[in-house]
Amino acid sequence: MVKMTAILAGEVLAGENLRKCGPSCVLVRDGRILDIISPAEYEAVKNESETIDLGSATLLPGLFECHNHLALDAGLEGHLGMMELSECEHTVLALNGLKKDLLSGVTTARCMGDRNYIDVKIKQMIADGRVEGPDLLVCGIGMRARHGHGFVGLPHSGVEEFRRTCRENMYRKVDHLKIFMTPGTPAASPEEFIPCFITPEEVATAVSEAKSMDIRTTAHCVGGRGLDICIRQGIDVIDHLYSVTAEQIKALENDFGGWVDMTSGIVLDEGREAFTPPAQNVKMRKARPYSTECINRVYQSGKVRFTLGTDAYHGMLYKEVEYAVAGGASTLNALKAVTVNAAEMTGLSKEKGRIAAGYTADLLAVRGDPLEDPHALSQVQFVMKHGKTVRLEEKA
Repeated sequence: MVKMTAILAGEVLAGENLRKCGPSCVLVRDGRILDIISPAEYEAVKNESETIDLGSATLLPGLFECHNHLALDAGLEGHLGMMELSECEHTVLALNGLKKDLLSGVTTARCMGDRNYIDVKIKQMIADGRVEGPDLLVCGIGMRARHGHGFVGLPHSGVEEFRRTCRENMYRKVDHLKIFMTPGTPAASPEEFIPCFITPEEVATAVSEAKSMDIRTTAHCVGGRGLDICIRQGIDVIDHLYSVTAEQIKALENDFGGWVDMTSGIVLDEGREAFTPPAQNVKMRKARPYSTECINRVYQSGKVRFTLGTDAYHGMLYKEVEYAVAGGASTLNALKAVTVNAAEMTGLSKEKGRIAAGYTADLLAVRGDPLEDPHALSQVQFVMKHGKTVRLEEKA
């Protein structure tokens, strides 16, 4: 029988509510969590176990990066044009980004579109143990309108073109279908017009095709009429929402049964300006005050279910948790947005996203208490994926 691993930590955030357990021991075997026991109970099993002593660190579930791209890296100059690189270059970018993500504590990543189905292929290679990285949830080819936004998508016009790509994606066994409803740059004011590139009929086609195979749909959408269409047509997840109005928040609260995935750093992180074109930076600075107001509406709602992603800023997911808390979300809800709630949004809530008996042993330990200070998520000491240690620093 495979020997147990006993992980000792000064604090463990357990269960669906990330309950503080105090000093505890998490037992792992065959890639699964067996139990959470006290230090005293550990004494009875320590001779049967391989022990990892994390000292005073806080142990929590491995993180979900809910908006990622494999062939983009927002920490590199010119990343918006990376989709025009070769498939070979995309693969190198993917492998580097996956390593950054995993070492930062991301054990599951929701991929939001790449070319040449590299996400589908790399997902399988990770599952087979040929490549090291987070488990992937993939969408294959993102669908944009011929006249619309979508650096990572391919152009479509009309219901049948959308249907064809939906079916090709599902033939490749994707986990969700993605469409690009609006531009990427947010509005600078409530009066600014936000184009909508995809018709209600095209959206309905994607939703219907996804439901036929019991997978999810997701839409790139900053706001405007496109958001109204997404809500009415039953899109499962709406990403970004930089320009959501107060009236649309009410619709999300009362008429929408899905999730929103926030990528606040695209707008709020001024450090990204070093890697984007000057003209893009001018637009973003102009939009930042109003966008901050809109983004914070989501966090302050209390009813809109949200998760968090970086949009390919590999290794920087902790910043999104900080932005959510600064915007009015409770620290608990911000942490759940990258663990418990992210697992629910992706359909993995019975397998991942919490420390509980029977769950996959995807674990992260950080120095400090992320429920008191979310910046502690940047102080990674230990990462385990499927019961295998992939990072271990000296104990705190």
